[in-house]
Amino acid sequence: MKLGFGTNATDRLEGINYERMRGYRLERTRAMMRKHGIGTIVTWEAWDMRYIAAVYATVPCRWFESQFVILPVNGDPHVYGMTSFSPYVMREEMPWLKGKIFASPGSTKMNNTVEGIEGVIKTIEAVVREHGLENEPVGLDGCTSEFLVGEALSRVGLKAVDAKRCMFEARMIKSRDEIECVRTACTTAEAAFDAIKRAIRPGVKECELVGIGMERLYALGADETQEFVCSSGPRTNPLHVDFTDRMIRPGDLVIVDINGNSWQGYKSCYYRTFSCGKATQEQKEVYEDCRAMMYEGMKYIKAGVPASDVYKGFPQSPAYWGYGRWEDVAPYMLVHGLGLSLHELPWQWKSADRDSDMAFEEGMVLAIETWTGKPGGDFGVRLEENVAVTKDGYELLTKYQVDSIIECEI
Repeated sequence: MKLGFGTNATDRLEGINYERMRGYRLERTRAMMRKHGIGTIVTWEAWDMRYIAAVYATVPCRWFESQFVILPVNGDPHVYGMTSFSPYVMREEMPWLKGKIFASPGSTKMNNTVEGIEGVIKTIEAVVREHGLENEPVGLDGCTSEFLVGEALSRVGLKAVDAKRCMFEARMIKSRDEIECVRTACTTAEAAFDAIKRAIRPGVKECELVGIGMERLYALGADETQEFVCSSGPRTNPLHVDFTDRMIRPGDLVIVDINGNSWQGYKSCYYRTFSCGKATQEQKEVYEDCRAMMYEGMKYIKAGVPASDVYKGFPQSPAYWGYGRWEDVAPYMLVHGLGLSLHELPWQWKSADRDSDMAFEEGMVLAIETWTGKPGGDFGVRLEENVAVTKDGYELLTKYQVDSIIECEI
């Protein structure tokens, strides 16, 4: 059953069931911990903290790595830090954590000695031993001081292992509630695209368009949004994945990626291409090449099909883009998972053939991206769709105009 597009909870319609979503994510994590032989996970990664415990590490507070979550495979999440100076207030706000919210014992990133992170290590050790897991590895996730933490844990008799793959696999298959969150992120992105479309006029700056789009997203309930890609005119070939104060001129193409738009933590990654005024015939033809390539690859998205099969629908030589190596065109056609993180499993790009033995599974959410432009040309086209993998194919989550280039009248 598909849910609605409202963002308000009601007593008369079923929307996102957050209790169900929290339970699903916690059990997925525990299942992957058992698969990887990890007894306890410690994560400093913002999206994994949210996945495990439904807590939010704000962007400016992530750098210090003083906030983290500990999950013993046979126990409940333990949360350190987050969005209030008082853990006692957070215990009232987040009853599902059963009171296991505490002040942070310190930062790993701000210290460079084993002695300096003693408070963090004692905290981890206490949880591990409380749950009888001292003979099982401690998985570390999202810690830039992983070697230091590993050494400190070894001194108290605990073995550290890397847990990034474990958490990537946990997040890979989405529940119905998670898919609804991504769908809502795509819906708010479409509102931002429409605001941007109305604003594209000669003289408007790329940075202005980003501001207009972000304003719309936050008005619709985004909890954060990463900077957009907004490239115009000659900056579209080769594509620049940033934005500047360049003023848009008549005839320019404008490529916008609403990437990292976060609704309840879940992201959109969503490219569209606009023209300032009427598009030329050449621009329309290049656009259609880009769109057709993307949809040709999407034909292979279905549960049970090898993820690498999408490349059967893409150009079979980097010479198509005027290069001799796949490494030079890796971003020009790729497929990646999408969820709490902007890039998740499965991750496919031709130069590395990553996870080439992985098959699509029902419940995966994917972003499919393509770019075309004539070698040495003065414009290019970028498009992207987001889909949820189903048993018989996929559900298209992105609905903004894609059948033809989006012309902005002047």
